[in-house]
Amino acid sequence: MTDTYPCIASRLFEILGSGYIPLWIKNAMAHHKLNLPQKICPVCLRAFAWRKKWEKNWEAVKYCSVRCAKRRSVE
Repeated sequence: MTDTYPCIASRLFEILGSGYIPLWIKNAMAHHKLNLPQKICPVCLRAFAWRKKWEKNWEAVKYCSVRCAKRRSVE
């Protein structure tokens, strides 16, 4: 039985071209998120990392979530 794909690269190209990303590739790319800036939430004292939606106002972001922002006045 002959393989219809002459090399792994052509098979990978076909898979990625369809929009499907294999889990082993996702895991290999996960290390890029380690270099994101972080802050400490003053309410829950947990570290939270930069997110794309905070790109324009990262300096003004103080709380990790809406829940912590609401709880700031209680504590």
